[in-house]
Amino acid sequence: MTTKEYRRLHAEWYERVSAREDHTKEIEFLAKCIKASGEPVLELGSGTGRVLVPLLERGFDIFGIDTSEDMTARCQAVCRAKGLQAKLYQQSMIDFSLPSKFGTVLLTSGGLGLFVSDQDIRSTFGRVMAHLEPGGLFLYEFEPVPVEVNPSWNTGNWAGDWLAEPDGLVIAWRKRMKYDAATHVWDSLFVVEKFLNGRLVESEANERTGRFFTVKEALEFGKAAGFVDLKATHWLTEEPPNKDSKVVTARCHKPLGE
Repeated sequence: MTTKEYRRLHAEWYERVSAREDHTKEIEFLAKCIKASGEPVLELGSGTGRVLVPLLERGFDIFGIDTSEDMTARCQAVCRAKGLQAKLYQQSMIDFSLPSKFGTVLLTSGGLGLFVSDQDIRSTFGRVMAHLEPGGLFLYEFEPVPVEVNPSWNTGNWAGDWLAEPDGLVIAWRKRMKYDAATHVWDSLFVVEKFLNGRLVESEANERTGRFFTVKEALEFGKAAGFVDLKATHWLTEEPPNKDSKVVTARCHKPLGE
């Protein structure tokens, strides 16, 4: 995996945007899955704590790993402010090693799409298998191959938005996408700009590369790694994926005998 870290301004943008959204349905869905499969929980790519913190607040025993120092620092700060004990590690998904076994491992927010290389995916799934208790759940999410290519991709057009705070702070962002329909690989340039009282005080450009998957491809990675009871559903439901699924949830288990 070519590591291009989410840096400081991107981490701030992500935290502020996430705070304006209601994630209750997602957290309730994940909590239900965890209760059925067991603790402790490991979140891969825990970021600023969008998922990890509310699960901690619900009393779950959860660990997190992330390669971004800036994202992890924000997650730790939020936990301290809330009086929560965070168990965070700055490690890569493809070779992580932790001193615990887990009942549930989560890779949310379409996280499988961070991988382009099949080998990196196989390595990550192998580390998950090694860290799961027998019968433990691995839940991973991905964005499916689009039925229709977004007309703004590959055209040079930018898409973006902004948020404004009462103290005169404005954070604006814009993104360009390039997409290879043959490989399902995308490249993006994400630019974040921070203004205070109308003056630009900070800017940051983040390059990312990722991948879309068919449902068959995504499940095959789990099968090849030795997981059983594989299934894919429309995001946050028990319904099968359909043409309108923007995110698909895959679930599988480590065999009981291992």
